[in-house]
Amino acid sequence: MLEIKSNGTDWNAPIQPIHTLLKKLAEKPLDPVYEGMGNFIIKYKTDKHTDNPRYVGCTHFFGHFATIPYVFNVITDERVIIEELTKAIRINQERLDYEQLRKNIFSY
Repeated sequence: MLEIKSNGTDWNAPIQPIHTLLKKLAEKPLDPVYEGMGNFIIKYKTDKHTDNPRYVGCTHFFGHFATIPYVFNVITDERVIIEELTKAIRINQERLDYEQLRKNIFSY
């Protein structure tokens, strides 16, 4: 199952394909504020983690970028997509520009 609720310039913009999100993740830093909201990735292991039982066993990817208008909200149980998005997000969090943004946000 792959449900793309948002993937584009804002939460209600026309939905772009996953490969567009992967390209953005390779180019621009995410907004570190999402570290406090699940760190961009939430695994729905049981009904306690979601109001929708069809999401049990799925992984939820959500957030936005710090320097461009682009947001994403994707829920899937497809192993390849989970692996690709998880890897791309974690690599993005290792970027120097992401780390600088993170320091600016969490230095208070």
